[in-house]
Amino acid sequence: MKRKKRIAPQEEIVDVLLKLRKHFSGPGTMELGSPFRTLVGVVLSARTRDDQVLKILPRLFKEFPDASTLAEAPILAVQKIVSSLGFFRQKAKNLVGLSKMIGVSFHGRVPSSMEGLVQLPGVGRKTASILLVSCFGVPAVAVDTHVHRVTNRLGWVRTRTAEQTERALLVLVPDRLKSTVNRVFVKFGRKVCVPRRPRCWACPIASFCRFPGKILKLPAHAEEIMKKAAELEQKIESLRRCVIAPVS
Repeated sequence: MKRKKRIAPQEEIVDVLLKLRKHFSGPGTMELGSPFRTLVGVVLSARTRDDQVLKILPRLFKEFPDASTLAEAPILAVQKIVSSLGFFRQKAKNLVGLSKMIGVSFHGRVPSSMEGLVQLPGVGRKTASILLVSCFGVPAVAVDTHVHRVTNRLGWVRTRTAEQTERALLVLVPDRLKSTVNRVFVKFGRKVCVPRRPRCWACPIASFCRFPGKILKLPAHAEEIMKKAAELEQKIESLRRCVIAPVS
């Protein structure tokens, strides 16, 4: 007999998201104050650590502060700035391409719909969802590796791909909390629910979690581990604020 999938009731999902929002408050890592900056940041963050992206953005925006200037940028000049990132050649090409399309097809403004955003080079549903939530106030669920991993561990979904997870969460999560999902689970996934050895011993929602491989025993260097994790989050937030601030 096939085992029936167990999905967390919506009340539990709400409780978990509200609890995590208290621990991981504030905007998402790539919410950079304007639709254009946020778009560029999220496109560059694909398969790359957020701190690496945030380090190079001030220089990029100093050279090319908006879509019109980036649309005219030589590809090699953009490549040089983003060369420390994975897939930098394709990403540079996408940045110039999406900037041109914004000017030609969207009257110089970043589109505010899923349909418009996914037309841009390098923009998939995750990137579009982050833009919709952070810049346009549209309910959406941005599913990256953290969101996909954590929601499967919690037992909210049993999915193999980010696309499947997104479809499920759009049904399970109330509209008023859809924007919370990516904002809290990315930080939670970096600090606590890490990929290989999740820090269940430090998890504020361990009692809700259905992950069978919980590691509840406190390690010898627990304090040092969490200190380093907190320092990383502080570093990332500091870098994010530098991107938002005017570049001199």
